[in-house]
Amino acid sequence: MTEIEKEIIQIKFLLEKIEGIIDSRLIGEEDPEVDEIKEIIDFERRKKAGELELNEI
Repeated sequence: MTEIEKEIIQIKFLLEKIEGIIDSRLIGEEDPEVDEIKEIIDFERRKKAGELELNEI
C-alpha cells in the first residue's frame, strides 16, 4: 500500500470520527470520549501544520 493510500485511510477514519462527534453533539446524546477529544486535537494540529489536504468529494 502506498503512503498516499495510508494517509487517505487515516483521513477517512478521522473524518468519520468527527462526523460521529458532530452528530452526537447535534442530537445532544453524550459528551465526547477522551480518545475522541485527542483525535480532534491531533486532526486540528495536523491541518494547521499543513500535513493534511482535504478535498471535497
